[in-house]
Amino acid sequence: MTGWHPRSRVFEIEVPSDSARSTEFLHAHVVDLGPREGPVLVLLHGIAQSSWAWRMNVEPLARAGFRVVALCQKGHGWSSRGPGRYDLRALSEFVLAALDRLGIHEATWVGSSLGGGVALWTALHKAERVSRMILLNPACHIEQFPWPTLRTQIEALAPVYRALVGPTLLRIPLAAIAYRNLPIDRDYMAGFWAPFVAKGSMRALVRTASALPSAIAELDLHLPEIEQPTLIIWGEKDGLLPVSGGRRLVQRLPHARLVLIPEAGHCPHEETPERLNKLVIDFASAGLTSRS
Repeated sequence: MTGWHPRSRVFEIEVPSDSARSTEFLHAHVVDLGPREGPVLVLLHGIAQSSWAWRMNVEPLARAGFRVVALCQKGHGWSSRGPGRYDLRALSEFVLAALDRLGIHEATWVGSSLGGGVALWTALHKAERVSRMILLNPACHIEQFPWPTLRTQIEALAPVYRALVGPTLLRIPLAAIAYRNLPIDRDYMAGFWAPFVAKGSMRALVRTASALPSAIAELDLHLPEIEQPTLIIWGEKDGLLPVSGGRRLVQRLPHARLVLIPEAGHCPHEETPERLNKLVIDFASAGLTSRS
């Protein structure tokens, strides 16, 4: 099996290449659960993660009647690495191409961290594809903590990271900064690190990181233009993206509300999965009621 779930699938998609007049073929990994004709939830993980991050969410959300599509983003998990762009536009195009292959035009997008940035970019530029958004500690403000560091992440550093960074060393910052309500033990690190064995993983990660600052700065300028109903969920103990970002974001999006989870850090879907699942189900279901 390729991937982490018994229903993992990998298929070929066609996406725009660096040249405006050509395309490239890549592979997308998805976990696709729930009724085929059910309302769709697209789950997008954060940087350096994979769809495995949604392991405590996909089954409960599918049992609630949703078609749940948890995708490994471009350069992450069990999806393709390879050359080309890794900015928000390229990441969005990758997701949209995968959804096209699955016959999905419109969905509620649920994005964590980087995935939240991708959801926001898509809602702005491809509004017809995003009916609602649920954003978990999303990457959206240029002044937030990681971006000055990410400006220095050039592709040449990828071999250095590959040599120095491993599951044992990475466990320390994950526990200290990102997660505040989840044991970062050996089993967790085995699942987190599994996709990094693929060739090109660290290089794709560095390319994504180096592309983010300018993409986030551009997105930040246009947040008030995004019209989709949005639920922002923020773990108050996030040491990576402070909760002040959630308070600012809810003021800048015209149709948003903010829910804070005091006991969670950067990844509420992993740290407080039962509460997160209920919030997602209630918000997504409300959208169905309002459209009926």
